[in-house]
Amino acid sequence: MKISLIHKLVFGIFIVSAVTYSTSAFFIFVLKPYLAPNMKDWLYMSGVLVLGLMWSCFLGWLAALYIIKPLKKLTVTANEVANGNLSVVMPEHRSTDEIGQLHLSFHVMLTNLRQMISDVSSSVAVTEQSADTLGTAIVQAAEQIETISITIEQMADGATAQASAAQQILASAELSSSTATMMNNEADEASITAKAMVHTITDSMAQVSTLVDGMVEISHMSEQTMLIVDKLQQQASEIGKISQLVGEIANQTQLLALNASIEAAHAGEQGQGFAVVAQHIRKLATDCASANDQIQQLVQLMQQQTNTVVSETDKQVQLIREETAAGEKTRQSLAEVTIAADQTTTALQHIVDHIAISVSQVHQSFAMSKEMAETAMNISNGASRISSAAQEQTAVMQEIAASSQVLTSEAHELKNKTVVFRL
Repeated sequence: MKISLIHKLVFGIFIVSAVTYSTSAFFIFVLKPYLAPNMKDWLYMSGVLVLGLMWSCFLGWLAALYIIKPLKKLTVTANEVANGNLSVVMPEHRSTDEIGQLHLSFHVMLTNLRQMISDVSSSVAVTEQSADTLGTAIVQAAEQIETISITIEQMADGATAQASAAQQILASAELSSSTATMMNNEADEASITAKAMVHTITDSMAQVSTLVDGMVEISHMSEQTMLIVDKLQQQASEIGKISQLVGEIANQTQLLALNASIEAAHAGEQGQGFAVVAQHIRKLATDCASANDQIQQLVQLMQQQTNTVVSETDKQVQLIREETAAGEKTRQSLAEVTIAADQTTTALQHIVDHIAISVSQVHQSFAMSKEMAETAMNISNGASRISSAAQEQTAVMQEIAASSQVLTSEAHELKNKTVVFRL
């Protein structure tokens, strides 16, 4: 468990305070009757408190000596290091408080300082040797740079001519790329138009098929309507026969009512009641005859209208059959047109794909031409810059040579400064 210096100080103050206050309390409350029974309380307590203060100071002095003891040892070691003695041995300290951490940090710092001085000493020797080698290499590099400068000037002239030719190739490639792009766009539009045409033809074929199927259905319904109208015409004829029968019955009823009235008149007063009945029967027969006439008129009108419906329905059935046959021919023609349009669209799509591949190749050629032109231009510009840089590099090499001499001087001075440390 780590105990910090603050904890130790607090614990020490607590121990000193506990010893001081307990001792003072023991002398005041326990030993006073035996040591100074006649002395005044305030005087006795003042003396005891003064002694407690002195006792506290003595204990605090002992605690301070205990605490600063490792600091004194660390100070002696630091003074040795400050005087250049890096081989000094660190004193042992097993505590993990702040002083222990300071001791550990100083030990790490001393180890790093030893390694750094050792590395600096090694680096100085290497630097001296490298500075001499660098001076010789700089002279050789300056001569080679002059040769490179002449060669680069010749390369710059060739790169300029190559850049001019690349610009002409780029202009031709750009024109080809624009033409290929226009062809690709037109081919795409043609493909879209063909697909739309196929879609329209397909929709029209579906509509025509629906129309033909509807006309066939209407034809079947019309034929069923013809059957119903024929039945209706037969029923109207039967109604006419029944109406004629009802008319004959009404006529017979009127004759019977007339005979009943005559017989009632012959009977006198005994036949008055029978006369009333005969009168009502005559009226009923008259109403029946009137209703029968109306039924006859309606039946005749219904027969006329039924004949008209039969005639018109027959014409419609014939027309629907003709239109159905024409719709079938139209559907077959649309099917053939759809097949041809599909073949056209497929062929056009193949053309579009080939054009797209060609356009892609043209774009790649254009990009390569552009890169080649830019590369040639960059080479030309770079060659010019390298030529200028080569001349500047010659001057820089001269400055580096002077700096190499300065570096050698600085290495000697650094070596003299590291001599003061003893490893």
